[in-house]
Formats: sequence, C-alpha cells, structure tokens
Amino acid sequence: MTTSPSSDGVSAEPIRVLRDPVVYLVGRQQVDQEVVDRFLVDHGAAWQTDTEVGGEHLAEIAGRLCYMSYAKPRPGGNKTYINHILEVGHGSVLEHAVWNLIFTGVSRSLTHELVRHRSGWGYCLTGDTLIYSEHLDKGKRNGTKKRSLRHLFEMTKTHHGRSRLKLLRLRCLDEQTNTFVKGRVKQVVSSGTKPVFRVELEDGKSITCSRDHRFLTPSGWLPLHEIVGGLSVSPGNLAIHGHLHVPMATNGVPAYKDRDWLHARYHDESREQGEIARLAEVSTHTIRAWIRKHELQKPMGSWAVGREPWNKAKRYKAGWKHSPEVKRILSEAKKGPLNPQWKGGITRIAGQIRRPVKALIPAMLARHDYTCRLCKKRGGLLTAHHVLPVWARPDLVAAPDNLVPLCEPCHWKVNTRELEFAEQLGGSPDEVRRIDPAGRPQGGGIVLTPRFKRIASVTYSGEQDTFDIEMEGPNHNFVANGFVTHNSQLSQRYVDESVAEYVEPDVIADDPALHALWLEAVGHVHTAYVKLVEGLNEKFAAEPDRTLRRKMARQAARSVLPNATETKIFVTANARALRHFIEMRASRHAEVEIRKLAVAILRLMQQEAPNLFGDYELVLLDDGTFEATTKYRKV
Repeated sequence: MTTSPSSDGVSAEPIRVLRDPVVYLVGRQQVDQEVVDRFLVDHGAAWQTDTEVGGEHLAEIAGRLCYMSYAKPRPGGNKTYINHILEVGHGSVLEHAVWNLIFTGVSRSLTHELVRHRSGWGYCLTGDTLIYSEHLDKGKRNGTKKRSLRHLFEMTKTHHGRSRLKLLRLRCLDEQTNTFVKGRVKQVVSSGTKPVFRVELEDGKSITCSRDHRFLTPSGWLPLHEIVGGLSVSPGNLAIHGHLHVPMATNGVPAYKDRDWLHARYHDESREQGEIARLAEVSTHTIRAWIRKHELQKPMGSWAVGREPWNKAKRYKAGWKHSPEVKRILSEAKKGPLNPQWKGGITRIAGQIRRPVKALIPAMLARHDYTCRLCKKRGGLLTAHHVLPVWARPDLVAAPDNLVPLCEPCHWKVNTRELEFAEQLGGSPDEVRRIDPAGRPQGGGIVLTPRFKRIASVTYSGEQDTFDIEMEGPNHNFVANGFVTHNSQLSQRYVDESVAEYVEPDVIADDPALHALWLEAVGHVHTAYVKLVEGLNEKFAAEPDRTLRRKMARQAARSVLPNATETKIFVTANARALRHFIEMRASRHAEVEIRKLAVAILRLMQQEAPNLFGDYELVLLDDGTFEATTKYRKV
C-alpha cells in the first residue's frame, strides 16, 4: 500500500500498486450421468469415461457422437482421446467444454487488447439478431440497413463477402459524447452453441443472448443476469430471474429531440443555435423549433449581451444598385449549405473546381497504361482519383501528377480513406503528413442519443448457435435489435476509484528511478481524481437522487484515470477459445502484462483440465517471465 502526494504535501487517499494478475475459476460444467447412460442404452452402446472433469467428459461425448464410436473406444481413456483430437486438429469438439473465469489485477490497456481475441468467449448473440449498419455503395450511403448476425458471419467465408464487410459502418455509441457514431467491423466470430434468453422491452424490442452478454443501463455496462437480479433455468425450461425494473439503453432518438442533450448544449455550454444544428446535423430552424417545444428559450435579448452587431456604424443607401462587392457578398451568403434550398451533394463551386479534370483524363489514362494503380487490373471502367484529396489541396485539382486511375471497386475502397492510400498511390510522404484529417468534410445525417426502456419479460429460448462482432476503434459496442450491446468489463464510469489499484509494468518497477517517476505520476493523477469527485459532488448538489449524484461525479472524474488503472473482467470461455488465447498471448512476442495473464490462465486450466491443457510447456525467458509452447497449434 502506498499513498499519493497532493499538491499541498498532504497525503491523499491510498493507492495499491499491482504487478501480477489473478485468475479465479468461478464456474465449471457438470455432466448428468443418468441422462448420458440413458442415451447410450437407447442407442445400443455401453461406454464410460475415466475423467472426472465435466469439460473433458463433455468434449469426449461430443467427439464420439460424430462417429458413434462409443462401442470401440481407444485404449488409454480420456487423455488419449483428447490427445488424438489435438493431434488431428478437430478443435470444434473442444467448444463444448466451458468455464467461467474472473480476471483481476489487470490494467485497462490490457482489457482493450483482450477484447480483440474473444472468439468463443461468452458475450454472445443469436444468429437472427439484426445489426444496424450503413453501406457505402459507389461512394454514396444507401441509408441504414439491418442485417442478421448470421448473415454477417457468412460474409466472412468468401472473398467477396469479406470485401463487402469492410464497407459496413455499424452503429455504435460514443460514451464520451453520448451520441451514436459509426464504427468499422474487424471480424465476426462464431461463439458456439449456448443457452440463450429472450429479453423483451416495454416498447416491443427484443433480443436473444447469453446470460453474460452486457448491455448499457443507467448504472453502466452490466451482464444480463445482473440486470435482472440473477438468471437461471428451471427443470421445466423456464427462466428464473429477479426484478425487471432496471432499464436498458436502446437505439435512441434524434439528439435535437432529446431535451437533456439540447439543454446541455444550449444552456450549460452556451452554444449558439447554428453550432448546435451542426452538431445535430440538422438545420438551425429545426433547433430553434425544438428549443421552443422543450421550453428552453433564453430571456429575450440575452444572446446579444456582450456582443457587437456586425453592422454597427454602417450606413446604407436606398435602392437596389448594389456594387460588385456587395453582390459578391450576397451571393456568398446564399451558396451551398447557406441556401434554404440546399439538399446536399456537389455544390456549384465544387463543380467549377473539378471542371479542368475532364480534359486531363485521356492523357492520365494513357500515361498509366489504362491500369488501376491499386489492384493493377488493366482496362475496364476507370475513374480519375486525386492522390491528395481536393478538400485538402484544391490548388492541385488540375495537377496531372496528382491524378491516378482507379477501378470502381478500388475507388469505393479509397473513398473516405484518401489519406490512408495517398502514399501508396504516389503521394509525397511529407505532403501527406501536412494534411490535417480533421479538415475532411463530414457526411450528413441525424445525430442520435440513447434512450432507456424497462424490461417487460425474460424467457428461456433453449440452446442456439451464437455469434459476436469485434469492432475496430475506441467504441467496442454496437446496436443489435435496437439494443446497445458490449463486451463484459468493469466500468470505470460508475465505480468509485478513491481507493484505487494500478498495474505497474515490470520494466518500470525494476528500475528505482523509473519506479519513482511512475509512482509520482500515478499519485498526482489519483489525487486529481479524488478532488474532482469531491468538487463534482458539490456541483451536482442540487440533484436529489444521491446515487445518481455519485454516478454523475464519477463518470466525469474518470477522464483523468490512466490506462494503468486496475480493472476486473468476467468471462465465459470454451476450451478451444482458451487454447487460442494462450497460444496468441502466452507467446514471447506478446506484451508482458497480457502474457502473464495468459500464463496464469494456463496454470489454472492445467490443474482443472490436464487432459485438455497438459500438452503445453512453460519456458523461462530472459526477462524472468514465461512462454507457453505446444506442438498442437491452431486446434
């Protein structure tokens, strides 16, 4: 235990420095032997395993079922059978062996890596779940579409499907702004067959998922079984659960219709109506109308206090004989989005800028031998593409060296990602680095904010095939059947960190000077967090709900917490997924902290299920950590 220094030299709340993760095995499978024996008798077989581990037993039952090989088992028992499964790579039977684990003493940066390898881990939805997405086709949005999760998984099996999947932009929630944004799909995975439950909300929305799948509530991200106060299945296949009063976040409403969102922008942040309109991606008139509907008007004339009119001390003459300069100003005032008839698309100015390009296309195609610069395919329909985009370098719009031919599929691929491909298409690295990506014009659309709905019912839906989506970027959640879903991880949004734990990398801890510097930095951040919570509690003193007041303070103060802050995570994983994680993360090439977690998982599972994990060997590395190796890789 150590304390963090405060600015006045007085010790703040205590902090704990951690170096090693801890893994708890909290759930394992059991086999109903009477039912297994009845199945064997019904099919004229007699067989008995020699293992007492439920997961190993179930994996052998599943494997033998494929060929009904109960009558002539291999000598050597379960260990020999599992070893044969590993040797031939028949890993699908290992998906029937499942455990529940809790990880503690891990940092937030580790869990961000952890969610990248969660195939077979228990945050699962059924295949008929509809995923909200936008698709870019020929550079244009086709609007919001709903595709089943099973359909998205099938797309991963073909080259064409994978290429189309890259174009999808799933709807996900940015928790910093509390608005929905678009995110890229990294991969869609099958999580095996699992017991699932159907959740129906009071507005009719429903979703079918595993008991551990997490959803957003007013108290943060919670697994389904915690949201309903416990969840199990009765002998009659009925869902047994507790309360249903906790609401869940759903797809939401347009931001300008959300009174709280509009109040925060207009009153708390003192933004102008035009700026709010740009944030909500609607017209200023729409914002003005909804401010009036929500009765959020400011006192008459308050918006002009401290501001000087743009036409102060200006003189005017009667008549309509405007000078060329005034005509230009009036024309500019009605161009593009400023015009009441504006409906998006290419403005007249943009058309004028690109007009010289048409004459350059024949020479450009001949210079590049009528070949796409990206996929190298010759002939076909080719499009002129600006290497350095027009929005960044309008001065190079007619520069021949800035034009290259792209086939239609490649042009769709590059569209909206021009800077990612600029160097590959011949752009100067120095020129590309000087372009600010934030200057790229953003597409239109209506900004949405989440809304919360109460649960109407929870029913058991048997065992079904389940799937999950891994997202790129900072927002690891997506909208499914109108619900906001996520992976299972401790939320720092609502957890009190006044007595916190931080994970220190070994390379820093082993160096006294670096350790002192790290501890000082963590201490100052921790002190800032504590003081922010105290100040924010005072700021929200008018909020009558004490619990809500604490949550509002903590979610704002957490912004200063570093990636080293300790967190906890609950996972459900099958044997195949655990082996994959161990092979990827217990490698000497993996980051040290996650390698230590993978080794801790391996040691625990070797004691729990030696037949399934006994083939791994631990090798001591030069830095004092271990690497796991096996001859049965990628089972």
